[in-house]
Amino acid sequence: MNAISARALQRFDEFVELPAEERERRLAELAATEPDLHAALCALLRADAEAGVLDRSPVQILAEHRDRAAVPASSPTPAPDLRVGARLGPWRIDREIGRGGMGTVYEAHRDDGQYQQRVALKCVRAELDSPQLIAAMREERNLLARLDHAGIAALVDGGVDENGRPWFALRYVEGEPIDAWCDRHRLDVAARVDLLLQVCDAVVYAHAQGVLHRDLKPSNVLVAGDGRAQLLDFGISAQIGPLREALPPAMSALTPQYAAPEARGHGAQGPATDLYALGVLGYRLLSGQWPTPLHGLRDLLPTADSGEPMPMEQSLEGAPDSAAHARGAADAATLARRLRGDLSAILLKAVATRPQDRYASVAEFADELRRWRQGRPVRVRPGSGLSRARKWLRRNPTATGLSAALILALAAGLGAAWWQHRQALREAAAGEQVGRLFASTLGTATLSGLGSTRFSSRALLERTERELRALPLADQPALRAHALATLARGYIQIGDYLRAAKLASEASRISDRAGDRDEDGFIAATRLSALNYQGRHNEALALARARLDALAASDAPNARNAGVAIGLERAQTLWDMGRTAEALNSVDALLRQTRANEPGSRALQVQALILRSNFLRQLGRLAGAEDDAQRARALATPIDPVLADNALERLVDVQRVRQSPAYPDNAQRLYDERKQNLGPSHPQTALAEVYLALSRFPRVSRGSALAILGRLEVGYGRDHPVYALALSRLAWTAARDPEEELLLQREAVAILERTRPRSEMLFNARSNLAKVLLGRGDDERPPPDFDRGVSLFRRNVAERERAGLPGQNDRYWLAFNLVRRGDEASRPLARQTLADALRNAPNFYRPGDIEWLNLRGLDAMLRYREGQYSSADQRFAQLLRELDLAPNTSGWMLGLANDLRAMALLYRGIHALRNCRGSQADAFANAAARLADKPHAAISPVSVNEARVLQRAVRLGRLPPRPPLWFPADPRAVPAAVGVPACPAPTDAATVSAAHR
Repeated sequence: MNAISARALQRFDEFVELPAEERERRLAELAATEPDLHAALCALLRADAEAGVLDRSPVQILAEHRDRAAVPASSPTPAPDLRVGARLGPWRIDREIGRGGMGTVYEAHRDDGQYQQRVALKCVRAELDSPQLIAAMREERNLLARLDHAGIAALVDGGVDENGRPWFALRYVEGEPIDAWCDRHRLDVAARVDLLLQVCDAVVYAHAQGVLHRDLKPSNVLVAGDGRAQLLDFGISAQIGPLREALPPAMSALTPQYAAPEARGHGAQGPATDLYALGVLGYRLLSGQWPTPLHGLRDLLPTADSGEPMPMEQSLEGAPDSAAHARGAADAATLARRLRGDLSAILLKAVATRPQDRYASVAEFADELRRWRQGRPVRVRPGSGLSRARKWLRRNPTATGLSAALILALAAGLGAAWWQHRQALREAAAGEQVGRLFASTLGTATLSGLGSTRFSSRALLERTERELRALPLADQPALRAHALATLARGYIQIGDYLRAAKLASEASRISDRAGDRDEDGFIAATRLSALNYQGRHNEALALARARLDALAASDAPNARNAGVAIGLERAQTLWDMGRTAEALNSVDALLRQTRANEPGSRALQVQALILRSNFLRQLGRLAGAEDDAQRARALATPIDPVLADNALERLVDVQRVRQSPAYPDNAQRLYDERKQNLGPSHPQTALAEVYLALSRFPRVSRGSALAILGRLEVGYGRDHPVYALALSRLAWTAARDPEEELLLQREAVAILERTRPRSEMLFNARSNLAKVLLGRGDDERPPPDFDRGVSLFRRNVAERERAGLPGQNDRYWLAFNLVRRGDEASRPLARQTLADALRNAPNFYRPGDIEWLNLRGLDAMLRYREGQYSSADQRFAQLLRELDLAPNTSGWMLGLANDLRAMALLYRGIHALRNCRGSQADAFANAAARLADKPHAAISPVSVNEARVLQRAVRLGRLPPRPPLWFPADPRAVPAAVGVPACPAPTDAATVSAAHR
């Protein structure tokens, strides 16, 4: 009996003598502070109220307690829940769907007319409102905000109600508990293991974010209609770490049957306790039994010891056959035989009594389950050499098609099997040699060039190739072909596409001569990738078609996954040829296929999501691109940290384009994770630094930019497209002056025109060059070559659209420069370009995005330049209102928003001065100047100077000689030559207050 049990017995005498009203009050207080003690004490009090707890044996008490739990007790009609029908934030509460020790969960729907969505909305239980519970709810919300995984119900919204109590909304999951779902669909053992693996993946992700669940049980794992498990209710979750104090006592209630012994006895929590709960869940799913018998006072004293766990097959002794029938077995004995052995050993280790005897992590437990699922030896029970050979034969079914004639020649068949086994051992030994050779260079090369291939220098690749060719691999053609293809991937990484193509062709020839079917598609995908990088797209399409036709007729186990790998490269070929719609449709189909394939296709699914995210970003469909990148990262995190970082890089790139408030934090996260997973000197870490530098614009030193470019040059060489694009993106701070920046931008464009013509990389670099030629729009000096800059933007728009890509970004910048720097002759082109950009804006931007607001500002500015002063003023007024409603931003994005706000105020001030509203003009000028005084306003000095120019113009009673953003930097240089119409003196203060409306 542990401390909680002992305290319950001690407090029993005290509570049993209290009057009913006083007892209920004291019990309510206890429930809010010590729910474990409350539960144990209430069980004893209920048993005593029925017949006297000491008059019956513990077994009788338990049986009656269970019977009572099975039949709901009659009770008075509860008071109506006042929250049902009420509104919290934008959500209208429809009904209660559950309640736990801390909170009540409701189904709610969006009720503000913006869009339709259902959520599960969680609030503090009204009857248990306390500071501890409020703090616990806030903690749960904070932890959920850190979790973004396809298998975890995501946080949608949160806030506080009128009483200051927190609430939050989660994605609504339409499903049923995992055990009930499995039984209703009569899933066999293998299918149940697959579902358990989904839960493990979600828990592995949560642990990687430093979050424990602490209440894993069937009711907290719902399975949706598509068969995907969703982890719910982090209500008693906690952060991992010895320095963090446990959550408040109100959240310490555990489900005793799933709680580890150390959690029941001492309150200890850690990854090992979540692992134990997963083990118990596995017992319930696979055998329908508990690891330890539930007898004695377990239900009354939940923290009592339970004894040592039993193997699953032993727990089925004497069990009814109904559990076996639900799992596709004839009877309990048949089910026991299916569970006996490796699977039973895996689950038994997961529920070991001592934490140190369990698996080291949930990830290791999941890996063991996958090994069992794939018929591979498991670490907990490696077995004899003969048993391993039998498993090898099961995984390699070439010897399973024995006819009656071969069965008669059993000895010969066994000899062949033994020879195959020996051959497999030789292959394994050769594979180990090659693996050691590549360990220091490429690591694990994955399909489609999107995986965890490490970077290698040319010298290292050349040395590896020499040593590879010296290995005795004449009798291992498949291994040799895969090794050469892996080398080809390395040469692709450093930009030597010619050498990569030669190695990929050699690998393909060796594989074809040996009759190797390239079952994982790696060799063919590598060759396709090399052809794509060389621009040999027709050859690539022909090769892809031939390989896909051959795989369609194959019955090899990996044929479908190989088809996906080759299909991804084919999609890239189509994209590079300008057949963007066809490429996108192809990736969509491949994604559907990866979801239907075996569990091993998860990495391919991640790669497909990353590829589609890249396509969608280039098409300007940023919401879809961001969603795909998020999903790819969630799927990749439990299986491959480098692949997860590649997904994060896609996410960062999308957020950079749409100037998302989340961009700076995710850019920092990408750099930190690249540095941890690949090291600080890796070129991909340097590439992550480029994103980080862009997020800090303009606060990046020249020395920092040069250091980043130096690391990329060492890694890739100066003629590599990745280096060229980084050079283009950092030239603004790497150059000493505008003249050098122009040289650097031209160098970047020249490299990309040689290495990646008609690519998105080239279009981006050419756009950066055009911006420099146009003076970036806010430089007081004349643009270096205005006409050339305009021509480059127009060329980019045309070439993007010929390649099946939108030209919106280039239209935006062309309009920006034509309006702000163009003369009267360029005004028709400015109006046409701006009209095109505004018409297409809803397809690319969300309301409140800075690009859309900027286009609105440019439209108002152009109207002013065209002499439509009143129309321009109305649009600037509307722009100011929209800026006030736009989402909060920070950093350089806040600077852009405040510069736009300042411009609108200045133009309104000039319009007021033109119409003899001097006080109002002064108020507008002062409001623009005050923007610089706000904390973290990030407003540019140009905007501040222009506000001072307008203030001086108001004092002089004269219009500025030019519209805003063309003022000289020194306000004293404003000539006093442009007067305003004759204006009467102001008679009241009404015009002053009007400036603030």
